[in-house]
Amino acid sequence: MNTSVYTLNGSQPASATINTLTNTPSTGSADLSTLSSSVETNTLVFKNQPLSWWLESLNSGAVKYTPISNDVNWSYFTPSGQQFHIRIELSNVLIPNRSKSSTRNPDNSSFTVSFEPKFSLERTDTMSMPGSRISK
Repeated sequence: MNTSVYTLNGSQPASATINTLTNTPSTGSADLSTLSSSVETNTLVFKNQPLSWWLESLNSGAVKYTPISNDVNWSYFTPSGQQFHIRIELSNVLIPNRSKSSTRNPDNSSFTVSFEPKFSLERTDTMSMPGSRISK
């Protein structure tokens, strides 16, 4: 079983958005009910979501890795299961994706990877190898 856990380290306020973190003027709505089939329109909505929303959505699985194309590799899923694509420029800015360290867990059947934080968002993945042991 593979799991990802996201945390905020407190160096940025939980209310910060991608727009505020990148010093970009805020345009568009933050209202998730305005999401549509237009990836461009949705980009504006996702840029206006606070870090607290990203943290909650990543940990709950509402935002998940969905490699679809060179332009989309994450998606937001509503409670009803509707999928909205997140442009790669946004996910690359905010979601940690460069490994910092890895550690073999004492049970030798899993390992943990920590990623370099982006802004104040941190990520730790635990990956298991069922039925096998990792060589020492």
